Amino acid sequence: MWLSPPEGATLFRRVQDRVFEIRRSAAGPFVSVITLSGPVVNGAQQELEQELADPGLSSKRVVVDLTEATLYDSWPFPLLLDETRRFHSDGGELVVVSGSNSTVEPFVQDGSLDGLRWCKSLDDALMELLAEVVERAGWPTEVPAAR
Repeated sequence: MWLSPPEGATLFRRVQDRVFEIRRSAAGPFVSVITLSGPVVNGAQQELEQELADPGLSSKRVVVDLTEATLYDSWPFPLLLDETRRFHSDGGELVVVSGSNSTVEPFVQDGSLDGLRWCKSLDDALMELLAEVVERAGWPTEVPAAR
């Protein structure tokens, strides 16, 4: 007689089958989004460094979305802090999205990472960065009067 695996074992198997992935997309001409998903394991650091250093980024404003990532180590945060400083020195901005990710949340309040700018959602990050673009450009934000 065969016993069914416990429910947790099935969930573990699905998580174990996930693959680390970095996706990049442009959120218009002013912001690039880099999304990390799956288990962030050894070797991922070099991939993320290369992605952030790529001169092909469509802008100087970058959002790193960790909502779908599973972290097993804290290495991404010192790297993101260094990259934040580099972006600032070049007149850019780097924002990190935590989502409701339980593997990321402990680092959001970490005092040693004070230089990181956190947002709860990708929408929040994009709205903040685009509002800064509008403000710096001096574009009007008033709604035109109806005719």
